[in-house]
Amino acid sequence: MRAPQPEPPIPGSFATPSLLAWIVNGKYVMSLPLYRIETDLKACGATISRQDMANWMMNVHARWLAKVHERMKVELLSHVRIHADETTVQVLKEPNREAKKKSRMWLFCSARCNVPVYVFEYHETRRKGVAQEFLAGWSGTLTANGYKPYFNLGNPNIANTACLVHVRRYFAQIVKIAGGDAKAASAASVALEARRRIDAMFKVDSKFDDMEPGGRKAPRDAELRPLMEDFGGWARAQLPLASPKLAPHRALQYAVEFWPYVMNVLEDGAPGALEQRRRAGPANLRRRAQELALQRCAARRAGVCGDIQRHHHGQGQRAQSQALRRVAADRDAQRRRAHR
Repeated sequence: MRAPQPEPPIPGSFATPSLLAWIVNGKYVMSLPLYRIETDLKACGATISRQDMANWMMNVHARWLAKVHERMKVELLSHVRIHADETTVQVLKEPNREAKKKSRMWLFCSARCNVPVYVFEYHETRRKGVAQEFLAGWSGTLTANGYKPYFNLGNPNIANTACLVHVRRYFAQIVKIAGGDAKAASAASVALEARRRIDAMFKVDSKFDDMEPGGRKAPRDAELRPLMEDFGGWARAQLPLASPKLAPHRALQYAVEFWPYVMNVLEDGAPGALEQRRRAGPANLRRRAQELALQRCAARRAGVCGDIQRHHHGQGQRAQSQALRRVAADRDAQRRRAHR
C-alpha cells in the first residue's frame, strides 16, 4: 500500500511548499535578490537557477497568493476600524513611464486587535480613486495621515480620524534640528511645548489600553478630552504669532487644520486610536518602499507577500531553517521519481 502523492503547489515542478516559502521569505521579507538566494542554495548543495525561482514566484502568486490577498481584503473590510497610509516605491520597467517616476505602495490595515490584517496594494499613482475603490461600500472609522483625499471620499458612512503621531512628528523634527530638548527649551521653543503636550496625551491614553472598548470612552472624556481641547486652543493662538516662512508655522498649521479629526478619536473606544496601526511592529511599508521592483507585476507580488508576511510574522523564518535542510533532499527525491 502506498499513499497517494500530495498534489504539488506547482504542477510538474519539484518545488515543495517549504522550499517556496523559504524563497518567498528570502526575496520579499529579507529583501534578498534571487541571485543571492541562488548562491545560498548552492552552498547547501542544491542548484536552482534564479530564472526558475522567478517563474515559481509568478506561478505561486497567480495560483495561491492572489487568492489569499483577496480573502484578506474581504476580512479587513469586515472590521469597523481601518487605518490607511501610502508611500513611494520605484518600479524600473513600467509601460509608458520613466524609470525615475515614483509609484505608490498603499497599506490598509486593521486597528489594534487579536488577529491584525494588513493589505498592501501597488498602484502607479496617489490618486484619490485608489482609496475610494478599496473602501467602496464600507462603513466605519478611517484613520489616516494628512493626505486630504482620505477626508473627502464621498462616503457618508465613513468617519475620519487623523493620526496624532503625524501631528507630533512635525514638532519633533524641529526640536531635533534645533539640537535637542535642552537647546529648544532655552529658546522657549513652541515646537518643544507642542511635543510635550502631545506626549502627555499619549501617556494618559496608554492607561486605558487594557480596558474594554465600551468602558474606555468615559475615562477618555474625563482625562484626555481636556488635554486635547487645551492643545487645540493653544495651537490656534500660536499660529498667528509664527512666521509663515518657518517650520513652526507649518507644523502649527497642520495641527490646527487636522485637529478636529484628531478630536474624533474621543468617540472611538478602540485602543491606541490616537495613532496609525502601522507604527506597531516592523516598519514594513517604509522598508518595502525602499526596494526597487523591475516590473509592475513584481511590485504587485511584493505587496501581496507583504500582506502574508505581516499577518504571519515570524513563520517565514521558521520555514527558512526547515527548508534549508530539506532542499537538497527534495530535489534528489524528484529526480529518483523521474527515473522510475
